[in-house]
Amino acid sequence: MRAGTVEGDIDLTTTVFPPHHLMAMMKKPLSVLAFLAAASSGNAEDFVSEPEITEQARATMAQTLKEALHNSAITQPIFAESMSWLKSYPCKGIDRTLTESKKAKLAKAIARQEQLPTVDVLQAFAFRSWNIVYVSTGVSDEPYLFYSGNPISAKGPVTAWSGAATILETSEIKRWVLANAPGVPIHLADCFSWHVTLNRD
Repeated sequence: MRAGTVEGDIDLTTTVFPPHHLMAMMKKPLSVLAFLAAASSGNAEDFVSEPEITEQARATMAQTLKEALHNSAITQPIFAESMSWLKSYPCKGIDRTLTESKKAKLAKAIARQEQLPTVDVLQAFAFRSWNIVYVSTGVSDEPYLFYSGNPISAKGPVTAWSGAATILETSEIKRWVLANAPGVPIHLADCFSWHVTLNRD
């Protein structure tokens, strides 16, 4: 046994690896790292998040709420609840990605489900297995369709919501979603309610 080695260990000073063996050992970890980097890069590139409210818009809404409270147009509890929503960002992790390919597939599937000639897909929200698809049908108010699974293979939405709402109604919208879309993740209900009352585009 040579000095500096332990019995049973490989002495790299005297062991000779064939070139192809050495290259294979080097390439394997490098290829794994390259794959992980590409996957990570692709996911970050493809994932689209809900934009946050700008500081200017947040300040304007806060001032409006303060004036409404001062003029007794709203109560203190409603003011506090609305300010809490305004300061929050409950859409972290909600996927808003909508590629042209996905939009076309969704439009075809939803038109079939709703028995309509055409449907225009405007927006999408995805979290875990749940999806919300915002569409224009041309025959009614633009609805948000709720799906507990893949909208493309579904027979139809679990429920639908349409209309307009303000920051004073955010909690009410959340309660409606939880009651009418059983099993929907609370995080998605929070994001949807926040979006349609504070950050609708």
